[in-house]
Amino acid sequence: METTVLIVTSIGIGIGFFIQTIVGFAATLFALPILLTVLSLQDSIAYLSIFHLIFSIILISKNYKYVNKKIILEVATGGIIGLIAGISLLKHGNSEFLKIFLGLFIILYVIHSTFKKTENKILKKMGIIFSLLGGFFSGLFSAGGPLFATYIYNKLSNQNTIRATLIGSLLVINIFRMPLLVANELIDYNIVFLSLFILPFFLISIYLGEKLHKQINETAFKNIFLSLLLISGISLIIS
Repeated sequence: METTVLIVTSIGIGIGFFIQTIVGFAATLFALPILLTVLSLQDSIAYLSIFHLIFSIILISKNYKYVNKKIILEVATGGIIGLIAGISLLKHGNSEFLKIFLGLFIILYVIHSTFKKTENKILKKMGIIFSLLGGFFSGLFSAGGPLFATYIYNKLSNQNTIRATLIGSLLVINIFRMPLLVANELIDYNIVFLSLFILPFFLISIYLGEKLHKQINETAFKNIFLSLLLISGISLIIS
């Protein structure tokens, strides 16, 4: 990998996971557009998958007491099935129009959450659908976080519990995603080796994100969370 490519990749990973450390998702949203300027989609997803796994392991160890285990089990059940289908489609070509539908759904949800006056009981019962689609888009674009986030945000109310449960859900998905990517020859020794050079930028981003997260109150967290979901939806449509 050329020095310029390594620097750009490190910056993309650093920015993405700085934001994900704060709210629990959105690394791919901010990192992928940067990575795609110097890497292919497959290689970008490979690097993101490696650091998603490391991120989940580090953060869940610090936030385990806030995790809602019941929701993680619910999300993981369908997520793993969707993950297999998504990775298969990634290897043999991807359907870009699927991103548009995902983007539109996320935008509509953000609008609803911003103006709603009562809880949405229907969405609370759609865990299997969100988990299947979240797993599918995790495998295809490494972009299942917004779907998992939408469901978990609608089920829980506490800032720390939302963030920790989202991180825990993504940990399960990332654990299963890695061997599937290796089996499909989307991750090789060279990518793993070069990830070591990116690791310092990644660790610094987590450290800074943790510092900032501790200073954010519930209202600010909600605004940031929904804003990132909105940006995510728009990005999926126009990318």
